[in-house]
Amino acid sequence: MGIFDKLFKIKKMQFEIIRDENGKHQIGGEIPQDFTIPKNEFLGGFHYLGLIDNSDPLFSWLPFKVNLIHPIYTDEYFVFLDYSNPNSPTIIEPTDTASSTSAFDEINKDSKVIWEGVKVSLEEKEEIDEFESIGICGQPEWLQDAEIPKCPKSGKSMKFLCQLGSFSDIKSTFSNVVPTDGMAQYFEKLNFWCDGNLYIFIEPTTKTMCYTMQNT
Repeated sequence: MGIFDKLFKIKKMQFEIIRDENGKHQIGGEIPQDFTIPKNEFLGGFHYLGLIDNSDPLFSWLPFKVNLIHPIYTDEYFVFLDYSNPNSPTIIEPTDTASSTSAFDEINKDSKVIWEGVKVSLEEKEEIDEFESIGICGQPEWLQDAEIPKCPKSGKSMKFLCQLGSFSDIKSTFSNVVPTDGMAQYFEKLNFWCDGNLYIFIEPTTKTMCYTMQNT
C-alpha cells in the first residue's frame, strides 16, 4: 500500500460508538457532582449527554476528559463553549440565551430530561448504519452539507470529536415534560431535532467546544 493509500485509509477511518459495560466513555447519565452547568436561559436548559474519556488511546489528543452538554430542545444551530476549566465551562456563543426558541411547544425554562447512563466504547467499522447507531467517531457522516466550525478564539478549523444520533434507543430515566399528542417519543428516548445528529467539535489548544445539529 502506497503512502497516499495509507493517508486515504486514515482519512476515512470511522469508529462506531457501541454499548460496552466495560467501556471508558458514557452516553447520558446524571451530571457529575464536580461538573457545573453554565448559567443560561435556554429553553429547557443544557442537558447532560455523557463523557468522552481521554485515557482511551484514540482520544489521547484531548487535553482533558470531556463532559458533553447541549440545549438539545432549542433551535440553536451552533453553540460554542469555553472549557478552559473543564469542570465549569462558560458560554461563548450565543451571547443571548434568553432569546432561544424551540420547535417543541412543551419546552420551557424549567423543562428537564435525564437519560440512562450507558457505558460505551469504540469499534472500527468500514460501514456504519447511523439509523442503528448511538454515534460515530473518526469522521462525521453529515446529513446535509459538511460544516466544519471555526474556533471563535483562534480562527482555526475545529477537530471532530464525535456525533450522536437519534436512533440509539437510550431511554430517559426522568422527565418533567408533559408531551402533546404524538410527541411523547421525543422525550422518552435521546434524540436530536427528532431525527437529527448532534456534531461535536473541539479546538484542543484553546479548549473550545462547538456543538451543532443537522437533521433530514
